[in-house]
Amino acid sequence: MKLRTSLVLALLAGSCLSTLRVTSAAEPSFQAEELKTKLGVGYAVRLIDMNDDKKLDIAIVDQERILWLENPTWTEHIMIEKQTKADNVCFAPSDIDGDGKIDFAVGADWKPFNTNSGGTIQWIKSGKSINDPWTVYPIGEVPTVHRMAFADLDRDGKEELIVAPLLGRGSTRPDFSQTTVELLSFKIPADPVGGPWKSTVISDKLRVTHNLHVTEASGDPLPEILWVGREGVYLLEQEKTGWKHTRVGIGDEASLPHKGASEVKHGKLATSDYIATIEPWHGNQVVVYTRPDGERPASGDWLWNRVVLDNELLWGHAVSCVNLDDDADEELVIGIRDNQNETRLCGVRIYDPIDAAAGKWKRTIIDAGGVAVEDLATGDLNGDGRADIVAVGRATHNVKIYWNTPAPK
Repeated sequence: MKLRTSLVLALLAGSCLSTLRVTSAAEPSFQAEELKTKLGVGYAVRLIDMNDDKKLDIAIVDQERILWLENPTWTEHIMIEKQTKADNVCFAPSDIDGDGKIDFAVGADWKPFNTNSGGTIQWIKSGKSINDPWTVYPIGEVPTVHRMAFADLDRDGKEELIVAPLLGRGSTRPDFSQTTVELLSFKIPADPVGGPWKSTVISDKLRVTHNLHVTEASGDPLPEILWVGREGVYLLEQEKTGWKHTRVGIGDEASLPHKGASEVKHGKLATSDYIATIEPWHGNQVVVYTRPDGERPASGDWLWNRVVLDNELLWGHAVSCVNLDDDADEELVIGIRDNQNETRLCGVRIYDPIDAAAGKWKRTIIDAGGVAVEDLATGDLNGDGRADIVAVGRATHNVKIYWNTPAPK
């Protein structure tokens, strides 16, 4: 199947701390709020109810600490600080020890070009009270550990820890392509403190990866994994004989060799769905792939329809698919880490599927230059039924909330 590529650029300028105003009451507007917390690098952010008060709090991975900000005062609570090797780079929440309280797996000792050693994996457990320090327990080491997630892959009621390194073990410059990356799953042992945590290789097919997303893109009953790297966008599905690998996106066919993608999420439309990426790897394009018509091929690639939404950016580094308004489609939220020039700035951009099947999306820029986005998360922070956006910065070292408020009539 030949890929369909189009470029849709609906330019709406946004000022640094302005409220985005739109014409329909069904559409959102956003009010930016910068919190007092200052970061070294906000490597990762999640919105989680940390204290069981039915409000989403903000949990953040910083270079030498893991912290959470309590809703609604945004008071800092330090979970760990200088208890792991710098830098902390990723985390994933789950009730690891089965006590009914949230724990985290943490990836640390982030040394992206050391492919032979380092890359610690550990999990952390809360103390008896909200302000007690957390305890760190080791899991293992995986060089260039970069992303992680929990998912109940076999539907047995217990989640597995999925760990994705950046580079293959022992690979070297200039392109680190000599060895493949092992995407791993760890079963939580009966004694997660004493271990051992045993790993299983889910995939070793790709070289130089970046991110993953657990989803159900094909409609199968078992969870699937979207995994992206320089070879493209791959859907990993579970079969009796192991994991099936199907490439659903290649990237820009005009630039060979392909450099694939570096971020990925799966979004829902009223009558279909889409896969969202940043392309090429650490690239300058916001891309969506919509599900193709017709029967899926029995083998080989299953290439979805590629649409470039935006190429006026530098280093897209965060992706979220979420319903921000009153229609049935999920909008695409993108975080941009660097300024391309004086007018194309870092920050948050939203893409609204006006007619996704025809490649028509509306781009809106909010708070241009306000945060050099390393990561972002979406969720309803104030209980008004509308998803808000939280972005954490790298060069800007900040945390910002973008409150989703009703548009003025």
